[in-house]
Amino acid sequence: MEKERAPWWLWPNLLSIDAPLVAIAWGWMFAKAWGVVSVPWQLWATLGLVVWMIYVLDRLVDVRLEGPDANLEKRHYFHFQNRKWLFPLMAAVTLWCLYVGLFVLSRTVVMYGLFVIGLAVAYFAMAMTQSREEHTGILKNSVAGLTFAYGTAAGIHAYSPVVSFGQMIFSWEVLLFAGLCAINMTAIDFWELEGEDKEDASALLGMGTLMVGGAAMFFSLWADDFNKPFFYAILVGAGGLHVLNRMHAKFDKDGRRLWVDLTIIAPVAVYWVWVRFDNSVLT
Repeated sequence: MEKERAPWWLWPNLLSIDAPLVAIAWGWMFAKAWGVVSVPWQLWATLGLVVWMIYVLDRLVDVRLEGPDANLEKRHYFHFQNRKWLFPLMAAVTLWCLYVGLFVLSRTVVMYGLFVIGLAVAYFAMAMTQSREEHTGILKNSVAGLTFAYGTAAGIHAYSPVVSFGQMIFSWEVLLFAGLCAINMTAIDFWELEGEDKEDASALLGMGTLMVGGAAMFFSLWADDFNKPFFYAILVGAGGLHVLNRMHAKFDKDGRRLWVDLTIIAPVAVYWVWVRFDNSVLT
């Protein structure tokens, strides 16, 4: 494992708080896009804590599968070194989520939560049974992207007055966000490949970003003024990942991690600016 001192800007990733921040930020976007007026603060807290716990567990599982002496990334080493306090903390988070889910949030949130838990279980089953010779993990990352997207959107949707559960499942907003997440996760794996495998992987990533960006552009043409900003934000994310895929060789492993996080946060800033200054969008 890598044991070098981590730069200060990598600490959100080491602490697994970058993904919860992304989930909350995109959750805010879903709330705006679906006309959700009010969301309990307990839902935001639970969303962030659940995402944090899943990411911590995922990194501990990686260490368990590969072994503590494997050449894993700094975040894996950090979690392995601090596992003695991470396990009690995850237990406390689990108790909090159970209390909030059973006694605070609506029953609809709990029902949607079961759906997301099913996706998470499928992801961990794949992660723990995947052969160590499989480096790309496209299918696993696709399931992870769907889990992250539905996990982010489901709780918000429970407070939506106009969008049904079926509409949420097949919502292009959610599916395109899942595509962004899957590309984001797969890129880190692909960029570590060498030779022809790396060239093929880079071409596949580029195709994926173009497909997601093209779909976002298509739906933005047909969407009403209220929903256009969300698709524009998706387009920004896909464009950012496409550019980063072309330039990733200029950055070291830590630098790539930083820029990948920034490309998934940048669409939220674009969306905020759009709805802040566009009078045709209800803010």
